Order: sequence, then structure tokens, then C-alpha cells
Amino acid sequence: MLKRILFFSALALGVSPLVISSTAFADFNATTGMYFCNVQDLSVEKSGYSYFIYQEDRYWGGERPQDIAATILKTNYSSTMLDNLGKSYQCLKENNIDPDSVAKIPPYLLDGLNLAKEQNPEKFAQIAPSFSQYVPVPEFGTIAGMIVVISIIGAIVISRRISS
Repeated sequence: MLKRILFFSALALGVSPLVISSTAFADFNATTGMYFCNVQDLSVEKSGYSYFIYQEDRYWGGERPQDIAATILKTNYSSTMLDNLGKSYQCLKENNIDPDSVAKIPPYLLDGLNLAKEQNPEKFAQIAPSFSQYVPVPEFGTIAGMIVVISIIGAIVISRRISS
């Protein structure tokens, strides 16, 4: 009896991946860490992109941009998660899907990545080549709002002085 149970259990384990694989689509191989753009099922791509952002936010949450940049530039190994985030971003763009409409990369993280990229572009490209290549990192980051406010105040002050 035990032999039959073991036989059928082994058979079920061996056959189940074959049954599942005919309808499943995967864009990330967890064993190798390799990412593949899945154009056959873009909902999987959207989920993957959201997942990568969630994981990065979970990992870096609460860190200051300066600390993120320093940590990234101190490391000697590549970041598979950041690299896959870049590949997923590009896959969505190539399929006419705005990645920001799926999920937004948190501003503090973009600021930290931008700072790392500014401080050492070559090292940043080694750590996350696809992220560095595909994801546009804002040039001004969090100070963009301050620049806009200062510009508006400056324009108002100058216009009042000229009209006086």
C-alpha cells in the first residue's frame, strides 16, 4: 500500500508541472534570477513590475536618499531586483503601457538612485545595468518643487519691482 501511495505521489509531482506549464506564463525565473519580457500576458508584466517596486520599497523604506546612494555605491555585487525592475519598466514601455500608471517608484528611492548615479555613473551601471539604462531618474528629485516655488516667487518679486 505504501508503495502505491509513493508511486502516485511521485507521478503527481512529476506530471503537475507539465499540466500547469501549458497555460502558465512566467517572466522571472527565481532559480537563475533571469527576467524575461512576457508579451503574451501583459497582466503578468504589470504584476511583476508592481512586485519589484514593492520589494525595493520594502527593502529601502525609511532610508534617506543619501544613505541609499552610499549603500549602493559601497556594494560590490549587482542588484538583481533593481536590474529586473529596469527590465520590467522597459518591457511595459515597449508594449505601450506607462509604468507609472501601474505603480510609481517612491520618490525617496528615485532620489537615492539618482544621487548614486550622479556620484558614480559607472559603478551604478554595474550594479543595476538595466535600471540605469531604462528607467529615467529625475535630475532634480525632491528639490524640483522648491525650484518651481522659488522661480514663481522670483517672477512675482521682479514683476512688482518693474511695475512700481
